[in-house]
Amino acid sequence: MPRKIVHLIPYDGIGGVEMAAASAEGVVLDDVRLERMFVFEKVQDRSGRGKTFDPLALWRAAGRLVQAKPDLVILSLWRAVLVGLLARLRGCRSPIVLFLHNSLDAHTLDKWATRLAAGEVEAIWADSQQTLDQRLPIPDGKPVRVISFIVERREPVRMETPPPAPDFIFWGRLADQKDPLRSIALFEQIREKRPEATLTLIGPDGGLREEIERVVASRGLAEAVRLTGAMDRAGIEQAAAKASFYLQTSRYEGMALSVIEAMQAGLVPVVTPVGEIASYTMPGETAIWIENTPGEGQAVAKVLELIDKPELWTTMRARSISSFAERPLYRDDIMLAARAMLDELGRKGSVTAQ
Repeated sequence: MPRKIVHLIPYDGIGGVEMAAASAEGVVLDDVRLERMFVFEKVQDRSGRGKTFDPLALWRAAGRLVQAKPDLVILSLWRAVLVGLLARLRGCRSPIVLFLHNSLDAHTLDKWATRLAAGEVEAIWADSQQTLDQRLPIPDGKPVRVISFIVERREPVRMETPPPAPDFIFWGRLADQKDPLRSIALFEQIREKRPEATLTLIGPDGGLREEIERVVASRGLAEAVRLTGAMDRAGIEQAAAKASFYLQTSRYEGMALSVIEAMQAGLVPVVTPVGEIASYTMPGETAIWIENTPGEGQAVAKVLELIDKPELWTTMRARSISSFAERPLYRDDIMLAARAMLDELGRKGSVTAQ
């Protein structure tokens, strides 16, 4: 029988972690097979996410994890980390990997749980070198590894509007981490020069939708800014075909899968250089950086320059598309990492029979 890898995540959603985990579901490499397990089986919207703070549900999920008897457990995000710690209390002796996905802690509970788990697990993986370097002190001697977060190869979209039009798009959760209000402020500066500019924000409410709607209305941007809610991949690709720029002003990130997707699609990214974004984009070459100093003004000027000089936009687009051509896919890299870890533990006699 294949050795079973269980990747535990809080729930099935549209975030980068969830999409990556789904891409590796059921993949078999030699005698190793990966499957997902959710702490919460049915979470559809923000109100459902509010129920994911139930301690009893975490305890029950820990019991399911023990009963699954995996050969290796991978924990992503703080709720799953708590379940992994509880599973150890309930008798789970499977080797565990702590998988980090952001360069900063989300909150105090995340900070506490992640650092406690770092001392208990057999290895620490991360979605990027920046996450590994910035997130937490790595315990001495703890094995670490960066996992490629390229979920799939994507073909560039066919632009419906002759590029580069002043049309911007974002997809992701409308939450504090992504700071969409800063994106709107930057977009407003561009629209002062190009009144035909548009901004499409795609994604579920992460707590900011009402405030976004209020700001958009108060600044007279209702005709220019569109909030669509969540969309499937086909819907996102259709919307991306009408845009020339991808706009994301995150406060912090890990790998930032949506930025990678946008670059593969052929959109020029206008982004804050946080997390691994600062490593895989080059300002003026493959992206426009929004930095704190001199701030939005420089980014706005660069965007307007690309709009006025299509040949510069086309060159940057081509460089963005080619940025990830040689990198391994997530599903292949995580399976290689899991097999290598199990083989190494086996050689050391560290794998506990279930």
